[in-house]
Parts: sequence; structure tokens; C-alpha cells
Amino acid sequence: MKRYNLFLTGFLIITLFMPAFLAEPCTAAFVPSNNITLERGGMTWEYQEQITGNESIVFRSFIDLEAGNSDRFVNAWEILKAGSILRDKMEESIKTKPDVKLNGTSEPVKVTDVDFVLSTEALGKIEKTSSMTNSATVSYIFEKPIGREANIWLMGTPTSSVTINLPAGFDVEKTEGLNSKSQEYENNTTVLKGTFSSEKNITLWISENETYKAEMQERERIIEQNAENKTNATVNKTGAAGKAVEASKSSGFFKDIFIWFYQVVQKVNLV
Repeated sequence: MKRYNLFLTGFLIITLFMPAFLAEPCTAAFVPSNNITLERGGMTWEYQEQITGNESIVFRSFIDLEAGNSDRFVNAWEILKAGSILRDKMEESIKTKPDVKLNGTSEPVKVTDVDFVLSTEALGKIEKTSSMTNSATVSYIFEKPIGREANIWLMGTPTSSVTINLPAGFDVEKTEGLNSKSQEYENNTTVLKGTFSSEKNITLWISENETYKAEMQERERIIEQNAENKTNATVNKTGAAGKAVEASKSSGFFKDIFIWFYQVVQKVNLV
């Protein structure tokens, strides 16, 4: 996922502001991970990156320089401001170079929301080497929903771990660029796990599961049938209630006639 040169790792501050760290042995790391959830009408891409060791000092320095007052201390307000800066950079990056394609084109893929959360572990003196985990979530819609078959192209960080949840009822036919692939099936959902290849792109070819489609159609038929039966039962109940009222009125009418007739007979007998 292209996030300000793949989220956090491409900051120019590493070379412009902190050259001393590059001369030291590598004792730190940026460890990214991705969780992608595909739906027929869109998707979400959740991204996390753990920063440790010297890189955490570099990142705190970035916050202090870009969002703070260069006092070598990171406060809560500076974290919020830095988060806003990175969010804007992320959105700009996606618009400049889309990281998702549907059926070979990025045209139907639109970003609807970008959320960026910086770890509160960034608080304090910039010399801290304690690790921090930052996260981001990008939401997309597909202006043309996924049909019975589709291919999805994803651009991510090389060698980063990824979990991809397919739309419910879809199977994966083929993958490219997904290394160390494993596949699970839970609640009618295929889940792929692995890592982005060194070329940083993954392509998935997916298709609708015919059995699942038939089950959904049968479920819809049963729901419609139950609704129809319920409507008919209500109509029958109303009709029966109407007949009962009519019968009640009729029996009352005949009872009144009988009483009147009895009274007439009694009068005749008295004469």
C-alpha cells in the first residue's frame, strides 16, 4: 500500500535530518502489516507499522520538527497535528498513484475515507527508543460492483505480511505476487494470508461460488414465501374474525326474534 512512500518508512528526514543514524549498525526496524477486506461494492485496507529502536527516534524527531517546536519533546498536540499531516500526505499519495485496481483499471475505485492514528507511545523525549505501532485505515467504494468474476490488483509494501478477506461466497481462482500463501475458509468467506512479493504487487482472480449463490437464492425464496404466508394468514384471520362478528350479529338477531315471538305467544295464551 503506497502510504507517503509506503506509509512511514520513506520520510526524507531520515537522510535530511538524521544522517547519523544511517551510519550506525542496523538495530531497528519498520515492521508493516496489512489487513484487507473486500466486498462486492468496495473494500477497506487496514495498515499497521511497528517502529523500533533508532527508527523510533527518527520518527519522534519528525513529529517534533514537522508538527512541533523543535524542543526535542513530543506532546499530545504534536501527535494529533502530525497525524493530520500524514493523513493528508497519504490521501495525496493515493490520488497521485492509485494502489487498487478493479479489472485492470483504477477508474471505478474511489477513496471515501482515510483515517490515521499515531501511537501515544510517541509521547516524551525524542531520544526514547521504545517501540510504537501506528495505524491507518483507507475505505474505498467500487462504482461498478464486483460481478461474478473479477481481478483485483493491490500495491503494497514489499515483503510485508497481508491478510485478504474475499467477499462472502467468492472463491480465489489464481494469485500472483502473494508469497508464502495460505488459504482458510470461514463463514462462507475465503481468507488468504501471505506476504507481498519484492515487486510489491498482488493480483487476485476471484469468482462467485455457484453453490453459495444457489443457497442465497433459496434463502431469498424462503424469506419471500414466509412473508407471503404471513400475509395470507393475516388476511384469513381478518376474514374469520369478520365472519365471527357476522355470526354473532345473526345469532343475536334470531334470539331477539325468538323472544319477541315468545312474548306474543304468552299474550295470546292470556287472552
